[in-house]
Amino acid sequence: MLTIGIDDTDSERSLCTTYLAAVLMERLGAVGEVEDLPRLVRLNPCAPFKTRGNAAVAFALRSDRTEEVEEIALQTLIELSDLAGENTNPGLVVAETVTPEMRGFYRRAVTEILEIDEARKMLQEHGIWHRGFKKGRGLIGALAAVGSAFEDHTFELIHYRYRDRWGTPRSIDEPSVWRADSQTYPGTWDTVDMGSRRVVFSPHSPDPILFGIRGEDIGAIEMAASIIESEPAERRVLYITNQGTDSQMLPGEMGDLCDDRSYRLRGTVASNPCAIAGGHLFFDLASNGARLECAAFEPTKGFRDIVKRLMPGDLLEVYGAVRGGALNLEKMEVIALAERLEWNAPVCPTCKRRMKSAGKEQGYRCRRCRTSGERESRALPREIETGLYEVPPSARRHLTKPLIRYEGECVHPSR
Repeated sequence: MLTIGIDDTDSERSLCTTYLAAVLMERLGAVGEVEDLPRLVRLNPCAPFKTRGNAAVAFALRSDRTEEVEEIALQTLIELSDLAGENTNPGLVVAETVTPEMRGFYRRAVTEILEIDEARKMLQEHGIWHRGFKKGRGLIGALAAVGSAFEDHTFELIHYRYRDRWGTPRSIDEPSVWRADSQTYPGTWDTVDMGSRRVVFSPHSPDPILFGIRGEDIGAIEMAASIIESEPAERRVLYITNQGTDSQMLPGEMGDLCDDRSYRLRGTVASNPCAIAGGHLFFDLASNGARLECAAFEPTKGFRDIVKRLMPGDLLEVYGAVRGGALNLEKMEVIALAERLEWNAPVCPTCKRRMKSAGKEQGYRCRRCRTSGERESRALPREIETGLYEVPPSARRHLTKPLIRYEGECVHPSR
């Protein structure tokens, strides 16, 4: 059994690693048999040199013609990689075994920033056949994909375009997409964004992907695909994936966080949310004497309306990536709400009129009855409930777990 991993073959302007893998699986059918579903592996979304969703691909092939497999894989990678892309540095790995060290490398590649030298060292120590081009950065993702093992998983069905249509506007009947979503949600998700009334399951870049349907119910995914009307697809592949699983999230404590990692951590709101030009919102979260700036940026749209309702004293668990020492909010749980009080002068028990201030720090006095008292408080309703809140699909990272996948929780999905 061989496991083949591929990464960093695409660029912002063309081609796609998943398409390369789809073509390669077809070509390798002449020398072997693909076992199980191919794996679409999302790696650390904070990686500075990632292309789009930072995806690598791996699949298992049963074959005893290893050298032919390696040659076909190499030629396909050269043919279908954008080697002219400035940040495209392809990597290809063909492994005969998957070791615990490779499993650990995968888990770290989802949560940390790894170096090429570490990947090369592991490949050499394990005697694994590999090829890297240009800077060879793709070897990190290719090795991680080979070592991937999903504790949780979802699926994505990707339809690919015919080559002569690449770079042209996609022909997809939008009303059929909305019908597909209405009939298959929540078995499928992130096909449309209800808040902005946008279709979000199809890219706008000139790559080979026509659209991708995500979900955890294969039957619902296939139903959605049967409803959607579009230009003909050259091929389609169903991937098992770590998308929508929160596998990038690390437990964290304020004061001990690293940039370019994603965390789940708890704290108390320490400042009122403040908006700046562009519609971005910021507030401070505090825990054990440390403070962390949290940001809800403009693309999170309606999620910011929830953030605006926070106030000092609210207890939160926040989810997001740390960049520049601040946490970019992707999701949050409001655990407990601070009491919002309205303070008023007391009512005179004799004449039932409001007392007046008797002076600084001297309480209140009724000018008619000469009675005295202290100011009274009244709890006001909060315009926010406890529970989980999320950013809309148009702003959600591939790895972030959508709230419709939560069970037995107080959740407020974005739709």
